[in-house]
Amino acid sequence: MLHSASRRLGAAVAATALSAGALVTIAAPAANAATAASTYTCTFPSLGARDIPVSITATLPTAANAGLDAPAIPVLLSVTLPADVVNAAKGLFGATTIGGFSNDMVASLDDLSSSDAAQLPLQNVRFPQTAVPAAPNQPLTLNTPNPLATPGVVPASTVPVNLPGAGTYDVVIPSAFKFTATKQGEQVMLADVPCTYKPGSPFSLGSVILAENESTTKAKPAKQPTKFGKKTKVKVVVDADNEVPSGKVKVMKGQKKLGKGTLNSKGKVTITLKKKLPKGKTVVKVLYMGDDYTKKSRDKKVVLKVK
Repeated sequence: MLHSASRRLGAAVAATALSAGALVTIAAPAANAATAASTYTCTFPSLGARDIPVSITATLPTAANAGLDAPAIPVLLSVTLPADVVNAAKGLFGATTIGGFSNDMVASLDDLSSSDAAQLPLQNVRFPQTAVPAAPNQPLTLNTPNPLATPGVVPASTVPVNLPGAGTYDVVIPSAFKFTATKQGEQVMLADVPCTYKPGSPFSLGSVILAENESTTKAKPAKQPTKFGKKTKVKVVVDADNEVPSGKVKVMKGQKKLGKGTLNSKGKVTITLKKKLPKGKTVVKVLYMGDDYTKKSRDKKVVLKVK
C-alpha cells in the first residue's frame, strides 16, 4: 500500500540527501557499493540473439526510513558488445565509434517478505561514443559517465521516488530494456534492440531495510470538564518523523475500548466515546496503532473530567 498522506521532510531531507553515488543515507548506517555483473540476451536484426554482459553499480545504504522522498540514485552501467556485433557495426555501418542509449530501464525494490514492490526508473542512460578497436574480432565495452572519475558529467540515475512501506527490500536490476546503438555524430545504427534478463545470472544489487518512523501521540479532552450526561470527546494528534501518520486510534481504559477513530490527512482525529462517563475523573490511555510507515505510540495518561 502506498502512503497517501503528504511527507513532512524538513530537516530530514538533509539527513537523507544523496551524495555522488549514494542512495539514502541516515545518521548511522554506512553505504555499500554494490555491483550486479549480469547478462542480457539482446536480439539484433542481422545477427539474431546475443548474450551481452551488463554491469550495474550503485551505492546502497544498509537502512533508510520508509516513506521518505528519496532523491535520484546515481548508477554506473557498463555494456560489453561481443566481437561479431562490433564487426557488424564496422562492416555494415562504417562505424569508427560506437555509443548508445536506453530510455526504458526500470529497476525495482522488491519486498522480500511480501508481494510489495516499488519501481525505480532509470534516466540519462547514455553511453558516450567510444572508439572501435582497429583490430578485428575485438569486443567493445561502453560505460556511462562516472562523476567520480570525471567531475561534472551527468551519470545515469534513478528517477526520484517515494520509498515504500517498512520492510526488507531487494534492489533488483531491470528485467528488460531496449538499446539504441549509435555511431560517430550520434547517428542511429540500430534502434530499439530488445534485451531481456538472462535467467541464472545475477539480478540483485543487495538489500536495504526500510524502517518504520518513530511517532508520538498526544491526547486531551475536547472540552474540560464534560457536562454530566454528555458524551466525552477526545482530541488526538499523532506526529511522526519524516511523514504524516495515518491509521487507527483507540481510547482505552484498561483492556476496555471506550472509543476509536481514524486519523485525517493532518494526523489528527476527534474521538467521541461510546458511552457517557460517570462524574469525577476517569484516566484513559490513547493508542495509535501505526501504519505501514509509522511505529505505534501512545499517550499513557489522559485525565477526563465530568461534572
